[in-house]
Amino acid sequence: MSSSVRALWKPALPLGLAAIASFLFPRAARSADDPPLPAADAVIRRVIAAAKNPEIHLASDQFRSVQHTVIEKFDEKGRLREREDRVYDVAPLAGGVYARLVEKNGKSLSPADLADEQQRQQRFIERNSPQSFGGGDSDRVPLDQELFDRYKSEVVGRETIAGRPAIVLHFWPRSNDLPIRRRQDYVLNKLTGKVWIDEQDWEIVRVAAQLTERVRVLLGLVAALDKVDLHFEQIRMSDAVYLPLKLSASFEGRKLFSTLRENVEVTWTGQRPAAETTSSPPAPAAASSSPSKPHP
Repeated sequence: MSSSVRALWKPALPLGLAAIASFLFPRAARSADDPPLPAADAVIRRVIAAAKNPEIHLASDQFRSVQHTVIEKFDEKGRLREREDRVYDVAPLAGGVYARLVEKNGKSLSPADLADEQQRQQRFIERNSPQSFGGGDSDRVPLDQELFDRYKSEVVGRETIAGRPAIVLHFWPRSNDLPIRRRQDYVLNKLTGKVWIDEQDWEIVRVAAQLTERVRVLLGLVAALDKVDLHFEQIRMSDAVYLPLKLSASFEGRKLFSTLRENVEVTWTGQRPAAETTSSPPAPAAASSSPSKPHP
């Protein structure tokens, strides 16, 4: 996902699965007026070049938004047992983009939370390093050649997203022996799915991905993920400037001897140039008052 965006993580498909994939991701019918579909390598080169463009970085870093993150945890029967609701003010800071926690579970920060947030912000300033996905501290995934090299890919069609043509890229793991350098790699190395790429700006506008198989993860303790579903969308603000709009992720598995079932929903609203911002961040979108649905 684009490095200009601001808060998460087999061998090539065997013939049988490849046949299923070709059914699920058929090549879109092309009219006589449509240009030929580009090769996957050419698309990837353009995406990486756009991600490295310093002018796009600078322009994207001058926006502000409100990030609303909801994390729900369920028991083994799918009943909600814990819910955390956080609101962040995402804005330029110290040469990067920082997500400042401003509200937790519908309330202003407690003195302890405020102190923790001030320390986190100071660490960010001292590092002076840009971050992505709403300003997450350590879970950013750079959009570079190393990321794309872990996958095989194929252009499978062209669709219209927000009135603009987008190339659809199907991807799957290049091998079952990919390197593990960061904790995100446990999941990244087993993902398959589709990416929608704006055909004029070469920015990623949508991602849908899921695991190819069960994953064992080391997160300070042994855990196993049986199911991961990821969906991500961006919004075009101006020429080649894209900001995150929605991120949803669901996880199912085991952590030691307990069930792991979590949903994460992140939305960004109020995207606008930081220069237009008043001293107070805009109010977040109102959360639904309906009770959470049981986890499937």
